Formats: sequence, C-alpha cells, structure tokens
Amino acid sequence: MNNKRISFATLGCKVNQYETSTVADQFADLGYSVVEGNAPADIYVINTCTVTNRTDFKSRNLIRRALKIKANNPEVKVFVTGCYSQRSKDEIKALGDVDLIIDNQHKTDIHKWFESFDYEFLDIMKAESFHYVPVTKMLEHTRAFQKIQDGCDFYCSYCAVPYARGHSRSCKFSDVITQAKILADNGYKEIVLGGVNLGLYRDGNHQLGDVLIALNDIEGLELIRISSIEPQLLTNSLLETIATLSKVCPHFHIPLQSGTDATLERMKRRYRATDVSRLVDKIRKYFPHAAIGMDVITAFPGESDEDFKTTYDFIDSISPAYLHVFTYSKRKGTPAAEMRDQIHGSVAEHRSKQLSELNEVLKKRLIESIISSNCILRGIVEQIDGGVSTALSDHFIRIYRSSSHQTGDLLSGVADSAYADGILIQSDHLD
Repeated sequence: MNNKRISFATLGCKVNQYETSTVADQFADLGYSVVEGNAPADIYVINTCTVTNRTDFKSRNLIRRALKIKANNPEVKVFVTGCYSQRSKDEIKALGDVDLIIDNQHKTDIHKWFESFDYEFLDIMKAESFHYVPVTKMLEHTRAFQKIQDGCDFYCSYCAVPYARGHSRSCKFSDVITQAKILADNGYKEIVLGGVNLGLYRDGNHQLGDVLIALNDIEGLELIRISSIEPQLLTNSLLETIATLSKVCPHFHIPLQSGTDATLERMKRRYRATDVSRLVDKIRKYFPHAAIGMDVITAFPGESDEDFKTTYDFIDSISPAYLHVFTYSKRKGTPAAEMRDQIHGSVAEHRSKQLSELNEVLKKRLIESIISSNCILRGIVEQIDGGVSTALSDHFIRIYRSSSHQTGDLLSGVADSAYADGILIQSDHLD
C-alpha cells in the first residue's frame, strides 16, 4: 500500500485547474494521498501561469517555497509545469534543484516520469494533437470542468498564451462525449466546457454546437456551462442552437478587452465595439436576462484618457452582468511589449479602480432585473448552512433557498429578493 502524499499548487485559468485535477486523479489511482494547503508531502507539483508579470512572480514564489521544503528533506520531489515553465524553463532552473520541468502538452503524463525522469521537454509549437486523458473526478466536488480544446491561433498583440499553449487543437468528439458521461456517472450534475480558445473547437465536421447538443442528452447531467468564448466565435447559429437546449446555461463570458476601436486594432483583436454591441443584442434576443460577463484590459499602451472614457461609457451602455478587470501587463516577446506610450503607476490603477466600481453597479443591475422579472434560476447545491442551501445559478448569480436539499442536488426556484451576495429564491414547479 502506497502511503505517499502529493500536493498541488495551481495558478491561473480553469484549464490549468482541470489539468491539475487530471494529474491528481492519476496519482490517487496510484495510491497517493492528495493533501491540501501546507500539509507535508512527498511530491510537490506546481502548475504555473504566465498571463501577467504578477502570475510569473507568484509562480516563482510557489517554486521557492517547495524548494525550501526540499532543502530540509532531500527525498522530497518538486515538479513544475504550466505556462510559465513552458516559456521560462531556464528561469525555473536558476531557482534551484527542481526535479522535473514538464511542458504543457505532457503535463497530464507526469505520473509516467516521476520516478524514471526519462523525459524530453517539448517545444509546444510542435504539438499537433489534443492530448486526452480520461478523468473520473475533480478537485472541486459539485461542478466539473471539462477541457475540450487547447492552444490558440489568434496571437493578440498583448498575449503570451499562444506561445505557451501552441496552436489550436481539439479533443476528439467521441472522447468529449465519453468523458462527459464518465463525469455524469460519477455524480457530477454540472459540466463547464472550456479551452484556451473554446470557440475554435473543431473535430472533423463537429463544432462546439454539436458538443452541446450531445451533452444535452446525457442522463444525469443537469447543467452545461460554456466558459470564455471570443465574441466573433459566438455566432448566431451557435446562439440558435443553445436556445433549443434546456440544460445549457444562459451565461456567456466574452473577452471584450476594450470598447475603443483604435485600441482593439492595436491589440490585434478581430472585431470592433459595434460588433460586440450587436452580439449583446442578439444574446438578449434569445435570453432576455442572460448573464453576460466581460474581460477588460485597462492601460493598454497608447490608451488615452478619451479612449478609456469611451470604453467606460460603452460598457455602461451595453450593461454586462459583471466585469473581470485586468491592468495591462507587459509580456516579453509580444508585440505590445515593444509599443510606445506604455502606461504605468497611478493612471493604470485609477482606471482599473473606476471599472471595478462600475462592476459593482452592473452586478446590482442584473440582480434587480432578474428579481423584477420573476426569473426561474437553477444551480447545483454547493453548501448548506442553517437549513439554507446555496448554489451558483445558471445565470451566474449565487442563489439561496430554505430547503431540505442535499449537496449536489439541483436547486431551482423563482427569483424573489436580494439576499447576501445573491438572490433568495422560492419554490417552483421544477422541483
């Protein structure tokens, strides 16, 4: 009986978190105990991120922390993977005695090399196929994230991700369905479909809409959520398909990045502000109270005060449900890093603060709109406290209800009133 322990530290996106869950699942099958937090372990796996300078810094700190433990116990193994390690392998080597640095394509094969170390680091740009590894359970207990696509071919001027993840690659359609059925059979009632650039999913003639149609028919699966999708890839055809599928959540997360055309052009984004405005109108045509989230980058090189005001006013006018606000981070090797008029310090901070304040207003608007319309909200129970069940709803708003539900049950009801950080719902005919 193996009584060894393994610890995982993960930074960054849902794709990274999914891949960590996959590796944890494999080591659990080998008899390892997965430990959390600061608990002692025999193996430390750090799954890094390189989307900003801040995540690079956090990645190095996690590696140093593991190496400090290793210094006091030489039998400890430290493995590093993820996007920071893909782009900055030499920087990681300089930190100390890391046992193994694994590229992104082979991240989920760590269990094959953790004893032999017979491994060759892959240039991710040479990765030609999606590396599928079945997974039976997630580190998160009530919601399963399923990665069906990897890589990106868009090369936005600010983004390091294509250089860390390689070209777009998609999971075989049959494997997608098999994996979703495995998760449903293991008790997961909600699946979040994701990828580095999810809308690029292609397997032969199968596209994202075909995946959603197939998953909608899986017995035991109650909710399907799609993660971030590029605005130009959220087509009218895809929206029409989603509108016919009862299990797909009316929740769309769109990386807007800017509401100013000149900035979007410098970013090498493939749409303009009016395209996003029309898209929002289309979404609301099919889903009047949809949760439309947006990513926004502030202080991109050359963004003037007027440009920022245009972006602010544009966001206010289309009124998304919430914002994820990012201050531009200069990434080595990207075109934007060489642009003039880099913006630093208080200007960048002030712009991010203004959008963060707008974000609070937007969230309240959606809650008020949903309550006034008596929307039916659904979610999978995550926690029960004092007889009150809570879930993240299909509209990406936390819902609460006094009930006898158990964790993992489907919770549904009519929006009644604002409560805590979300909405109190009342009984409806769906239970």
